[in-house]
Amino acid sequence: MFNRSRKVACPECNEANFWKGDPKSEDVLSCRACQAEIITYADYIESTIRKEAERMLAEFTEADTAHDLAYLKEMLARPEQRARV
Repeated sequence: MFNRSRKVACPECNEANFWKGDPKSEDVLSCRACQAEIITYADYIESTIRKEAERMLAEFTEADTAHDLAYLKEMLARPEQRARV
């Protein structure tokens, strides 16, 4: 999978918790400090994949506005480079 930490903060006490071994989908991570149930492994994996997908999409869709505007000005200044529609 991704080279990411398996650390999960407890929503109740904010204690760091970790998955150990090879958990099954239905296994529930319980906080080692306050014993609250945090998340199932299946939900943890889904959340991790969703966050990674969001991060990757943001990485590829971020625009370098200054660079894009400079490029646009350069292309508009040269009529021979314009596409004919």
